[in-house]
Amino acid sequence: MERKYKNFDNLSKALDSKNTEVVLEYLTDNCIFQAGNIPAVQGKEAIKNIFDQFYLAVKSITHEITDIFESGDSVVQRGTVTYTRLDGSTLKVPVCDVLKISDNKIAEYYIYIDWSELF
Repeated sequence: MERKYKNFDNLSKALDSKNTEVVLEYLTDNCIFQAGNIPAVQGKEAIKNIFDQFYLAVKSITHEITDIFESGDSVVQRGTVTYTRLDGSTLKVPVCDVLKISDNKIAEYYIYIDWSELF
């Protein structure tokens, strides 16, 4: 079966670049975003603030996506992410992103991850 949303396969590379502006290009203007156990926010400005703060708190990020599933207007990406902390130590954890797509942009973006050991 041909996948409808292959253009989101590079989202992880955008996240790993630590360039918030590149990440925001994937999102609708009023996107809903929730990562881990932080409260959900809506809109690019609120999402930008979260990413900008998070990127300052880690040295680097590397995603390894092992599975991508599509159903209707939803994309699920599953894999692992390795964080390099500012002190050089690393943490590798499983991650699952759920994306709801509207007009070929992410309208809802949920990251299911346990960051409890990161900081």
